[in-house]
Amino acid sequence: MAIDYQKLMQWPFPAISRPYTQQESSRFAKGFGAGLPGPLQEGDAEFVAGTQVLPMMAVALADGEFWQMRPETGIDWRRIVHAEEAITMHHPLPASGTVVVTQHISEIFDRGADKGAVMQQKQLLSSEDGTPLVTIDVTTVLKGDGGFGGKPYQSTRVQIPEGRQPDMTIEIRTPADNDDAVFRLSKDIAAGASAGPGKSVMRGLGCFGLAGRGILKLVCGNRPERLRRLAVRYAGPMLTDETMVIELWHAEKGQAVFRMSARERDALVLNNCYVEFEP
Repeated sequence: MAIDYQKLMQWPFPAISRPYTQQESSRFAKGFGAGLPGPLQEGDAEFVAGTQVLPMMAVALADGEFWQMRPETGIDWRRIVHAEEAITMHHPLPASGTVVVTQHISEIFDRGADKGAVMQQKQLLSSEDGTPLVTIDVTTVLKGDGGFGGKPYQSTRVQIPEGRQPDMTIEIRTPADNDDAVFRLSKDIAAGASAGPGKSVMRGLGCFGLAGRGILKLVCGNRPERLRRLAVRYAGPMLTDETMVIELWHAEKGQAVFRMSARERDALVLNNCYVEFEP
């Protein structure tokens, strides 16, 4: 049965108040690999202490119910693929406090019965007085839900320069398979994904946060207030206790494209990614 486009576009998402502590800010930072040995360790102190917040924590604060599993949505949730994630920063997140999370579905595109649909959602994190802090864009492929007669999908992905060496690179360790790997998937899923002994597959949220941490160092001097927008496309799994290599190419002033791969596996993890920042 095809999904009901109008029903989903009008899906009632309640506003949610999300309090968090400085200790939680620290825990999320460690989940993004902060504090581990390497080129970022020296600049991680404030993030590990929770006195300064990594902008990518907005996605963790907005993380909530897997509402697509509800039967009344009509979505074949077992065939959902988390494809893209982006944050647009309006104001830096405070080290602790309460944010209000609101969201809506902005569009659902139809790629045909054989290719599925593409759903785009927007989440907004605001302070309690209504000040916008962060907008999150989430793109999900609904592989079992195409053919409902909607608008065709046209990708707007950025392109990595061909035949040109990156302008900047950095290597980052992912968290080990321990309590700091707060964004790892279950052992059963890790085994099914051939993660290998002593390793787990990391959620996309952990991958996004770790990549953002590297980009923050490369182009923002580790200053969160300089980040304007960060957008990634997921290309493959990231595992615990491995080395991520970020390659970045400058574009226009205050803009760059990048990708991230696993060095030990020679496997692409993120591709066609984009960052906008205050030069």
